[in-house]
Amino acid sequence: MMVKIIFKTGASLSGQDGCLRKCMTRQPENKIKQRKNIIMKTDVQFALDRANATNTVATAIQADWVWPEKPIAQMMAETQTLTGQASLTDTKNSAWGNAVAQKNAAFDSYHQTTVTLLGMTKTHYRNNPAALATLKNLHARAQSEQATLDEGNTFAQVWAQLDATYVPDTGWTLAAFQTAGADCVTKAAAVTTADVAWSSESAKTDAMALAVEDTNTAWYADATRKFGPDTEQGKTIRQEVPTTSKSVQPPATPVVVEAQALGGGKVHIDFQPPDSGYIQILHQGPGETAFTVLVDKLTADFYEAGGFVVGAHSFKFVGINSGGESDASAPIVIQVT
Repeated sequence: MMVKIIFKTGASLSGQDGCLRKCMTRQPENKIKQRKNIIMKTDVQFALDRANATNTVATAIQADWVWPEKPIAQMMAETQTLTGQASLTDTKNSAWGNAVAQKNAAFDSYHQTTVTLLGMTKTHYRNNPAALATLKNLHARAQSEQATLDEGNTFAQVWAQLDATYVPDTGWTLAAFQTAGADCVTKAAAVTTADVAWSSESAKTDAMALAVEDTNTAWYADATRKFGPDTEQGKTIRQEVPTTSKSVQPPATPVVVEAQALGGGKVHIDFQPPDSGYIQILHQGPGETAFTVLVDKLTADFYEAGGFVVGAHSFKFVGINSGGESDASAPIVIQVT
């Protein structure tokens, strides 16, 4: 039988340390810093992904070959260390983002409070020409954080001159307003501190990632020299270890070109091989109610085996690579004789 199937404070920063001034540029909360790229136009996560794949394959083929330059245990330890360092860097990155969010909220609140209290103060002194003359040139129109502090500081100074005991709105004493301005300065300083901490850990992560990627590259170069592309080890190395930072997409569903019963309990199936990875074969025999894995990792472009009982046998096929699994093919049925 032949079956042919095609699937296709009110304060200013002027007296603060100069490093605070760089925090005065408004920073969006969602602008989270990214780690620098490392060699091969890749990043830390790719170095880790490649290292994990390298370690897995190195372990799988160690009965045939062990890289003389570095033991597998050391490679794994270095990968684990980089994983921990990368996690620490991400934590520092998140802390920086949180500090930025808190700073932004403080400045937004301080600016709005200045707008509100200054307006109320002008209303309060509306029948006092001398006080009103002093207040009329005060504004709360800042478009930057430094200007927000400057406007608040100027307002606080005039407030103190006119009547330091005046309370324009519930809870808003002069001292409370100045504390709000000081809080902005403190939170701006916290952004600088968080940025320094992130930069320090990021530099350590990059250095570790460079070292791990150097191992990745050297191991792959020697392994592919040791095992040609037509050997089983060579196929595994080339299919499982990524060499580009581009995300790997799962393969297309395997294409069955021809499937036939050869007689004597044998079957033969020809495939159009996937672009990368391997084929998993699922089988359901006569009287069975579910498919089970028959072949976990087929790297050839055909499958031939015997020992099948007489009757209808169903097969499905899944493509697998480092990017994941394809959809299973529609089942084919071979009538084994």
